[in-house]
Amino acid sequence: MPSPREVNPHNFKVLEIIYDLNGFSVAWGIWEDGTKRLAMRWNGEGEDKGYPKTFGNPVWFMLPNELSLPILQSLDAYNPLHRGVEKS
Repeated sequence: MPSPREVNPHNFKVLEIIYDLNGFSVAWGIWEDGTKRLAMRWNGEGEDKGYPKTFGNPVWFMLPNELSLPILQSLDAYNPLHRGVEKS
């Protein structure tokens, strides 16, 4: 199971892990076109690299922009990492 901090595909640069609990993670980062995006993944267990994967390598899946704000607001209300969520 990779740590979400170790999942750094070439097309998405993680700026911050904003949720990481029970094998599920949410990250704020920069997509390949330069836009800031919200992404998610299941981290897997043991040797499993989680989901999604591309050619066996762990990656993130991007959320539609229209869902990002409601999800960020929910995470801000329930934030197990006890950090503020950047709203830019």
